[in-house]
Amino acid sequence: MAKDRTEEAALRFAEGRRRPELDRRWSPEVEDAVLEIIGRTGSPKRAAEELGVSTSTIHDHRRRDHEFRARYAVAMDDAFTAVLGHAFTRSFDEVRPSDRLTEVLLRLRWPERLGSFLQVAGEASGSGALDPMVIARMPSEDRTSLIALLEKYQQVQGDLALAEGLDGVALLV
Repeated sequence: MAKDRTEEAALRFAEGRRRPELDRRWSPEVEDAVLEIIGRTGSPKRAAEELGVSTSTIHDHRRRDHEFRARYAVAMDDAFTAVLGHAFTRSFDEVRPSDRLTEVLLRLRWPERLGSFLQVAGEASGSGALDPMVIARMPSEDRTSLIALLEKYQQVQGDLALAEGLDGVALLV
């Protein structure tokens, strides 16, 4: 019997048919509540459970209604920002700091800068490598200065590699 229901649902989806019995519960109030819950939790499943609608109904409205889709995206961004803020706070935990969490957060915040920065600094925590946890704990202006200097270093390194490529001999300028 479960297989028949699955096949029926797949057929309904393929035909683009909605579930009118669940869609009848949809209203501007339900829509606002869905977006509020998603903004807090990032979970359409939780919104569906709390409001008595199906997740399919939420996603169906997102596909069909451009305004709802835009508001849904904002709500998801809000949820992501909240998670990111919580993770950022955890990365500074004095008792159990997480180097990996800090590195991930830095990659999210400065993807174009940190990727090249870690290449210059050395991703392994060996001799000469810079620890992302230490960098994350630096004052913002110092961190910005350090990254700017490492970017300059990388640019000079690239110029040097380019000069070496022309004649095979390193030039000191």
